[in-house]
Amino acid sequence: MADETPAAPESGTLERRLATILSADVAGYSRLMGENEEATVQALRGHRAVFDALLKQHHGRVFNTAGDAILAEFPSAVEAVRCATEIQSAIHTRNAHLPPQQKMLFRMGINLGDVVVQGGDLLGDGVNVAARIQTVAEPGGICISGSVYDQIQNKLSLQFKPLGDQSFKNIGQRVRTFVITQAEGGTLPSALRGPSRKSMSMIAGGALLALAVAAGGYWLYRQNEAKQLQEQESLSAQLAAQKQAAEEARRKAEELGQRAAEAESKAERERLVAEAAKREATLQAQLQSAEEARRRAEADRKRIDEDRQRAEEARRSAEARAEAEKREAEQRAAQADAEKTKRTAVAAAGKTATAPGGATTGKFDGKYEGQFCNFPNNPDRKLCWKLVLSFQGGVAEATWPSRVKGKYSSGRFDIAPAGTVRVTLSGWNVQDESPLAGSLDGRIADNRIDVRGRWANGAPINGQWTRAE
Repeated sequence: MADETPAAPESGTLERRLATILSADVAGYSRLMGENEEATVQALRGHRAVFDALLKQHHGRVFNTAGDAILAEFPSAVEAVRCATEIQSAIHTRNAHLPPQQKMLFRMGINLGDVVVQGGDLLGDGVNVAARIQTVAEPGGICISGSVYDQIQNKLSLQFKPLGDQSFKNIGQRVRTFVITQAEGGTLPSALRGPSRKSMSMIAGGALLALAVAAGGYWLYRQNEAKQLQEQESLSAQLAAQKQAAEEARRKAEELGQRAAEAESKAERERLVAEAAKREATLQAQLQSAEEARRRAEADRKRIDEDRQRAEEARRSAEARAEAEKREAEQRAAQADAEKTKRTAVAAAGKTATAPGGATTGKFDGKYEGQFCNFPNNPDRKLCWKLVLSFQGGVAEATWPSRVKGKYSSGRFDIAPAGTVRVTLSGWNVQDESPLAGSLDGRIADNRIDVRGRWANGAPINGQWTRAE
């Protein structure tokens, strides 16, 4: 774990963000590995499974590990502290069911600070401070920095003990530090208690009883020997019997003391197992509650997505209706403009081509068969149609298939006596199939009409009508 933040690379800008960092390691890990490597690795693997499960539940992620050391990131200081207290409680429950050589206690430190992002890893003082304050935590305990304390106070049911401003190696400023003394589920885990004083007192009492009986027998022997030497053999036998009785009493006292110790040890084990079962049930209830909350949140999110989708469909439907109404209005306007142009042209033709007596005449009047071709910007897309033009008074109207499938375009051809041609078109926009008007100008010469112009949207038009031989 590096203490110094690496220099920024010459190319690119370092990505930084604010994160809550949890640093944890196993107290006495080197000693445990020296005593029994395989048992220690197995125990650490089991504790890590609990660690990872609770980390995932509280939205944390492990971004670095080294042996027994773990570095994790949380988006929330409250979630980081809550996860740490639950991990310590769960590990204490596991330790209650493990043999002494496999029991492990974690020390944890939590800090909220600015970090440098390097791939999936995090670097900088925000990480280093968490690692440093973890070293002052007791085995099974949790220390937090002042920045974390400011975020979680009045949000979690915890009790804290201030340690004041601490100085740490390679950390430029002193760090305000607190230790958590009371978690939401009770006091933080502590070491298992030693042998009971009550059982030791019973064993000592049995031994004293045996010694008292033996002393009493010996005193009687000394008194009888002084008074009745003749009964020495009888008294010796009595003394032997008393010694034997005293030995028997001592053995019974030891047995009673051992039974009492075993009963107390069994009761203690049963109490610890019951307490562990209770904590395990509480943990399961919390996990179940969290899962139910997750399912409710997922259902709410799904319902919101469905509502948003329905709103989006309604919006698109409304836009489609508005677009259709707009196209219809444009089509009606284009048709009206074409009709107006047609009426204007007819009126003009009537004024200029009316012979004496009211009959209309035209230099080019007659019916002509030919082919009308459209030349777009791409010559490969040239289209031609067979088109019959019947001029009367210098005016002819015709209809032909449009580029838009299922629709037809129409045009009015006006020829002046001087041979100039004016063409008014009513067509369709190939992009959105909306009505589109256009106008072209040209001349008629050698049985061919060449015209050029533009559509109403500014697109150029290049057309040619050639009379059939």
